Amino acid sequence: MDRLQRLIAALWFGSAFFLMLAASAAFRAAGNTSVAADVVGSMLTRWHYIALAAPLALFALELRRARAAILILLFTAIVLAATQSFIDLRIRSMRLASYVPISELDREHPVRRRFGALHGASMTLLLFQTIAAAVVVITRDKRERRVIDPVAPAAGVPLEEVSAPETPPAEDVPPAETTGGGP
Repeated sequence: MDRLQRLIAALWFGSAFFLMLAASAAFRAAGNTSVAADVVGSMLTRWHYIALAAPLALFALELRRARAAILILLFTAIVLAATQSFIDLRIRSMRLASYVPISELDREHPVRRRFGALHGASMTLLLFQTIAAAVVVITRDKRERRVIDPVAPAAGVPLEEVSAPETPPAEDVPPAETTGGGP
């Protein structure tokens, strides 16, 4: 079960980090912002599935441990993902309703200002989700390090399975013989 949780947390964090890098690269490499926005919008659609499913799955798996801090973090990540999905739907509908690309509107145009505010909120929510995923990954890693025996880390033997060598009780050891003073 722990491996499954590690896999889900790594997928969640990795996909968020990749999305941020890919979105930035798409806008740099694309000939115009409309094409880049279409590409990033398509990636975001798929990201929303991961952003909702990963913390939901981790939340369900974490319920058996009932660690309040992790449960609160995962619940917060779920709310952030749902909010970002809603905002991105609004952004998409604004782009579809506009007769000209949003980037070609005057900077003071109300539609462009609203779009900018929603875009900023969406990016902030993505950043917070990435941070939440990183915290979950780091927390899982730290918990595993505490459980592993520091004496035999390469073997990966949990502390519960490590036992000290048995020594005979003190009363079973015969007393040392002493001799008087000389031969």
